[in-house]
Amino acid sequence: MDDKRNEGRKQWAQKHPDVPATTSMKRRMAGHDYQDRAIYLITLCVEGRMPRLGALCGPDESHPQPWVSLTPLGEKVEAEWLGIPRYYPQIRVLALTVMPDHLHGILFVTEPLPVHLGKVINGFKAGCNRAVREMGAHLPLWEQGYTDGVLRGKGQLERWKTYINDNPRRLWVKRSHHDFFTVSHHLTIAGTAVSAMGNHRLLQHRSITQVYCSRRLSEEEIAHEGDLLLARGGVLVSPAISPGEKTIMNRALEAGVPVILISNNGFTEMTKPGGKLFDACAAGKVLMVSPFEHHNDYQRLTAECCHKMNALARAIATRQ
Repeated sequence: MDDKRNEGRKQWAQKHPDVPATTSMKRRMAGHDYQDRAIYLITLCVEGRMPRLGALCGPDESHPQPWVSLTPLGEKVEAEWLGIPRYYPQIRVLALTVMPDHLHGILFVTEPLPVHLGKVINGFKAGCNRAVREMGAHLPLWEQGYTDGVLRGKGQLERWKTYINDNPRRLWVKRSHHDFFTVSHHLTIAGTAVSAMGNHRLLQHRSITQVYCSRRLSEEEIAHEGDLLLARGGVLVSPAISPGEKTIMNRALEAGVPVILISNNGFTEMTKPGGKLFDACAAGKVLMVSPFEHHNDYQRLTAECCHKMNALARAIATRQ
């Protein structure tokens, strides 16, 4: 696997010699042409994750939702991002959220670029670095590289906008419920080494039930099974692999029923639950557990992986 990855990186570098290798190594979509027309979600992090761009504030009387008060440097960064179309008229800025230690921005490449997108991001960074020097601050401002997402599905753009606009609130919630959003490593649950995030007290609940559904179940049978499990109460535990398991666990989250989710990917310090999981985690209704190491690349869900996750769910439910 490492040989294939290194060969892929070598071929990428040969095709795009104007983009530094550190920029290309974060996360890129294999086979995608980064000069072509597309919409991108870009994330950049401040070196050392230092809060140099702003401070989280509120909520207060004038701001019902938490917000970020930008530092002078943060204002320069915001202006530099909004000014990208001056240098590349093929690009429209669709959204931007500057956080204390990172930023999320959405760029729409409306027609083919003359350079790789990485060259655009490097130009933005260079402009920010000029502002840093003018203010007498120290370099570097940004971590090497950046992370991107490429728009592929209907409705994804609105989800992206909702996500980045909600970043200040999410940060405020995380700070208010620090224990539930702190990743624990090297734990042992039911004899298995795991990493976990969420409300660990769910493991001590008097009633924990495993959600396990055959793929052969009809929608009516899944609905009936869900009705029974939700009416029973207690905590539901599952890796949510089959469609039936996904449906029931989603119903549980929407109904405020506490759940333990078994994940096929481990957690890092930067892991953040998304969607309805985030608010459920803040409310102490979720514990996410993984018996696997963290990986950035897509991992195919194998039969062995499914067996291990289901075995862990069963052990948690039966207190073995």
